[in-house]
Amino acid sequence: MKNNLICFCLYGSTSRGTDTHWSDLEMLMITKEEVPKKAFLEGLVLVTTNSITEKRLCGILEEPGVEWPFYAGLLKNLVVLEGDASKPEKYYDLARRVPEEKFRRALKENLSELVFESCGRIFSCIARKRYEDIYCAVIETLLEMKTALCLLNCTHVNHDYFEGLQESFKFRKLPERYPVLATRLWRSRSPFGITKNSRELMRNYLYLLKSEEIT
Repeated sequence: MKNNLICFCLYGSTSRGTDTHWSDLEMLMITKEEVPKKAFLEGLVLVTTNSITEKRLCGILEEPGVEWPFYAGLLKNLVVLEGDASKPEKYYDLARRVPEEKFRRALKENLSELVFESCGRIFSCIARKRYEDIYCAVIETLLEMKTALCLLNCTHVNHDYFEGLQESFKFRKLPERYPVLATRLWRSRSPFGITKNSRELMRNYLYLLKSEEIT
């Protein structure tokens, strides 16, 4: 294993010092050859060791797709426990050197897989009166829109869920009223409010894509 290991790293809330008694322990192995993922319980704490080969990681970083924002943000916040401590910064440099045209191409190629189906599910839930399912569709829509906006802005966020969404509010290219509408949707429990804000956010998102000639 040691000959295969490039670096063994800690990430997530534990690496940032924001973990709690209930936080899982997340680790990443960057290797030369493939190694299976491992997970086990230490008491009630989930310990997960994910792995990725250097070749696949560099491919994701140099040729952006929907995985690029996740891995770029991951590399920014890794703590190396064993192996070559200089590697994460070198990988992150690869991510930062990607030209804008590659991000735009990635967004165009993945556009149909992001936001549209999830947003449609919001209105399907309302039409079927499955109000208990609306909130899941809202979260999916917002997280997918965050990914699309990361690609449009050639950048990433450093956190998950609402904290990561808040980071995206600072991007340069955003749908009109995106911080307000996204916050309302995340916090809303009213089908009427969700319907109104979803329609406006989607309309503004489409206008942004059109203005950026992303179709």
